Amino acid sequence: MAKKLNPLQKIAVGKSELKTRNLVTLYLQEPIRILENDTVSLLEIDGRQYITGSVKRGDIETNIEGALEKVEIKISNINQGISSLVANEGDILTNSRCTVETVIFDSETNQIIDKPIQLFDGRVNSVEINAVEFKFTVERIIGGYSTISPNATYDVNCQCRKFKDKRCGYTGEETRCDKTLTRCKELKNSLNFYGFPSIPKDMVIKG
Repeated sequence: MAKKLNPLQKIAVGKSELKTRNLVTLYLQEPIRILENDTVSLLEIDGRQYITGSVKRGDIETNIEGALEKVEIKISNINQGISSLVANEGDILTNSRCTVETVIFDSETNQIIDKPIQLFDGRVNSVEINAVEFKFTVERIIGGYSTISPNATYDVNCQCRKFKDKRCGYTGEETRCDKTLTRCKELKNSLNFYGFPSIPKDMVIKG
C-alpha cells in the first residue's frame, strides 16, 4: 500500500522550489534510478546516481479477477541510455523488479527531502522502446485464491500473464508480444501459445 506524506514532507511541498516527482527504480545487477526532472540529465544524490527525464505514471489498474494490478510508465529516452542497455545486454528488463515512488525534490539544491514514498512494487512487462520513449508496465500479483488456482480464460489470444515468463517460454531478444497467434508464430514460439484461436469472437459460453 502507498504511504502518506510525513509532516516534514507536507511542509516542504508548500514551498515553490519543492515539488513532488516520480522516481522509478529498475533492479538489475545494479539498480537504475530514473528521476522525473527537466533541468539536467544526470544527478548524484547521497552517493546514488539518477538518470533524469520526463517520467509519466498512469493510473493503477486492476484486472477483472482482481488478482493483478498494473501501472504504465512512460520515460523520455534521455541520451538513449535505456536503448543502449537493451542493445548491449539483450532484454534484461522483462520480469525484473521495479518500484514506483514519489519523492519531494528541491530543484534549487538538487536534493530529495526525506525518504521516498512507495506507490507500487512489481515486475516489468510489455517493454516498448523507440528513439524518444521507453514505455512498460509494472505488474503486481495481489495474492489470494485466484493467483494459485488453475484458472483459465477462453479467449483467442494467449493467456500467459507475462511475456517471457516460464509458461510463455520465449527466451529470445524481442521485447514485445501482443498475445496473438500471429505474433507467437513470428517469434517461433507457437508451441507455447495458450490461446483458443478457433473460438468465434461472438461466442458466449455458459456453465
